Amino acid sequence: MECPMSNTVGTRSIGKTPGGKRIARAATFAVGIALAMVFNCALAEGDFPIEGIFTQNEACRGDGSKQEFALVKVTAQDVSYSGGVCSIDSKQQDGNSLAMRVTCKFTSGAVMSSGVTFTKKDNNTFDMAQQEGTYRAVLHRCPG
Repeated sequence: MECPMSNTVGTRSIGKTPGGKRIARAATFAVGIALAMVFNCALAEGDFPIEGIFTQNEACRGDGSKQEFALVKVTAQDVSYSGGVCSIDSKQQDGNSLAMRVTCKFTSGAVMSSGVTFTKKDNNTFDMAQQEGTYRAVLHRCPG
């Protein structure tokens, strides 16, 4: 008799206890979910290191604090710059490009949704383009 892998794992690790098959399936499912989350996080953090402090269209000098107007801070939740803050609604990576849907609240109070794409040139430089094509910039990573 052939057993599915989840039953085989459960029988070998749990034995023939009452409800053992049900527990084995739940344990196998939980391990699968945990592995999927770990691999997904590793891919997101390892392949596309976009989080950090950058300057727009000019090389960062020091920590960028003296270039306040050009400063851009990217976190997992948002992108902030002198014009306002954009919350990240969704992300999709395709090779060296990361597309984001963002909702921006400008310092004027206006709110706008848009798409932005970051294309990795090297570990310290990214091309940034609004998907509607109205704005382009080069982001230079600040050290530290």
